[in-house]
Amino acid sequence: MAITLPPFKRFSILLGAVLAISLSACSDSGGGDNPIQPVPPPPDPDPTAFQTGATEPLYPFQWALNHKDSYFSAFASAANGTDLNVEDAHRAGVKGQGVRVLVLDSGVDLHNEDLASNADPSMSWNFVNNSHDPYPTILNDHHTAPHGTAVAGIIAAAQNQKGVMGIAPRVSLGGANVLDADDSVNAEDLQARFALAYGGADWSRQADLINGSYGEDEMAKPYDDVDSDNMQDLETPLVRGLKTLRDGRGVVFIKSAGNEYTTNGDQTIVCDGPTASRACVNVANDPLSLEPNVLHIAALTAQGQAATYSSAGSVNWVSGMGGEYGDYGLYGENPDNQHQGRGPLDGPTLFSTDMRGCAAGYSYQGGKVPAATPFLRGETQRNGMADNLACDYSYMNGTSAAAPSISGVAALILSANPELSWRDVRDILRLSARRVDVDYLQRRPDGPEGTLPRFGDQLDLSNNQWVNALSSPTDIAAAATRVPLDLGWQTNAAGLDYSNRYGFGLPDASQAVALAQAYARDPSLGRLADVHIPNFTTTVYWHKNMGDLMETQDLAGVVPAELPGGFPYRQVSLLGTFKVAQGSAIVDEFQLRLSGQGVCLGAIGLAVKSPSGTMSLLKLPNDHFSGGAESIDDGTRIPVDEFLQYGLGSYAFYNEAAAGDWSLYMLAANPDTASDIETFIDCPSVLDGAPRDFAFIVESRVITQ
Repeated sequence: MAITLPPFKRFSILLGAVLAISLSACSDSGGGDNPIQPVPPPPDPDPTAFQTGATEPLYPFQWALNHKDSYFSAFASAANGTDLNVEDAHRAGVKGQGVRVLVLDSGVDLHNEDLASNADPSMSWNFVNNSHDPYPTILNDHHTAPHGTAVAGIIAAAQNQKGVMGIAPRVSLGGANVLDADDSVNAEDLQARFALAYGGADWSRQADLINGSYGEDEMAKPYDDVDSDNMQDLETPLVRGLKTLRDGRGVVFIKSAGNEYTTNGDQTIVCDGPTASRACVNVANDPLSLEPNVLHIAALTAQGQAATYSSAGSVNWVSGMGGEYGDYGLYGENPDNQHQGRGPLDGPTLFSTDMRGCAAGYSYQGGKVPAATPFLRGETQRNGMADNLACDYSYMNGTSAAAPSISGVAALILSANPELSWRDVRDILRLSARRVDVDYLQRRPDGPEGTLPRFGDQLDLSNNQWVNALSSPTDIAAAATRVPLDLGWQTNAAGLDYSNRYGFGLPDASQAVALAQAYARDPSLGRLADVHIPNFTTTVYWHKNMGDLMETQDLAGVVPAELPGGFPYRQVSLLGTFKVAQGSAIVDEFQLRLSGQGVCLGAIGLAVKSPSGTMSLLKLPNDHFSGGAESIDDGTRIPVDEFLQYGLGSYAFYNEAAAGDWSLYMLAANPDTASDIETFIDCPSVLDGAPRDFAFIVESRVITQ
């Protein structure tokens, strides 16, 4: 019997602009108490070359660049926050000069007064009218069309005494409206667009850095199935090709983690109530998140905590700035301390450029639904001067804003040292990162006086109920029934701090620039060679009456194990061990790949313990898959109980020794009892009075440095 995938509807969504829309302690793996300072370059004729963004009219609202002196620092919605620490790098004259940044999005209005001087039409493309002007063509709403222009401004808005300033205000900027599509554009058309955008055209091959504030993270899609007779993962080979560009140094690709912590993208599945205490949609559902050369970025608020929407998962690399929703007050400051639902205080987002004029964009006048704040309606004034009279500026949130905040930092890194490889930039972002929100497992999603479970509380797998008890990694053991759904900040055996919510933490831009300059002084610090990606190895094959499910696949000596009592739900099971031969290999990423039939994917979680003893949660039980998937046949929701080569990964083991036995654990909840997902779809473990027939296959591999 050969497994096939059910006919689920596929989605491609923009990850951000959900527009209704004192530094924290450093970790041992990040900047220290005495950070290295960036070295200024030779004199520059530009009078602003060594100045901060204080030259720009809207800079007081750019808390992500200077939190302490920002307009928002006086409000509770931004209390105890932090920033990217860009100003030392800017004072040193490092502002992105010489770096070419390509924004792949809904399009970019390169004619905005704050983008025009940095715009490069030769690095831009419009897929609708085949021109070098990527201005959006679908203008029927105030959500999608302006998305790319706001993303571009966070990175590249010029320092010209107008509007805002980008984190890297002297880069060369290109854009492409790869996502500017109506119903006439099908999946094959989009695939062709991405093939050109990922270095398949002259205009895209010029890029040093690509920002992708988009994703498709709702289905259990096949990953790296190049050997399949019906290959479905077409993007992964394209993205791997980016590593050959920049004369072999590779394009730096930075991407949004997702905005699905509490709900899926189209809100057909709501992980509401207590499930706001843990992640709803896994970042790893986007297969590109599993590729080491694609850096996925989580989002922080102006309070220095994870944004309520920011997707969590063990493939997040670092965190950037995204804010909350900015729905209240003149500028999103929320002076009356209003809340979004039962969540924490709403607060400011990231100010940026917008599509020109008051008819299109996030800033607009009129319309069926007015823009949320006076600033977005062009109505605010300071010192007798209008802030945004022409509606050329706006603000955005989401990991779509967090990604370009880190793209801006990466551009500063490359500006300081253009010889760095994609691996070097990735390492420097990690090395400069600081832990934030250190004790978040103790917090509740509805605030200190709230009643929802803490982020660190346990889930009882037998009945899908929360338990008022903090967890630890040791609670994940064979036959256990109460488990953690977030392990918080952990220090691995290599001394690196990692969290599924924050990755390696929040980069310090000035520290990162200093590190890039140190790499220039000592090129032996750099790593030009690619990581080693071996083939997957079959590790587990459990079944009941389905021993021939993978008869066409090499089982690597694994004998299918018959489980006559059915799939082991309602407890933790040790799936088995994956042995890595002795040697000097160092871990980059651990990956799993799952295939199943008759298995309730939403009920199962996966955890892995390294030979050094570090535990990582790669997938949570009772995630959004428990809400089923929409069938393309009739639109009804059906259970997700068939999946093929669905990938998962973890960076929690980064820099540990790879050799030894890796222990694989399954955390299986109760599929016969509704969880608190609002649209729970029944996925029975018993059919016709007997345990359901099933097959479950797990493949493993360690990507090494």
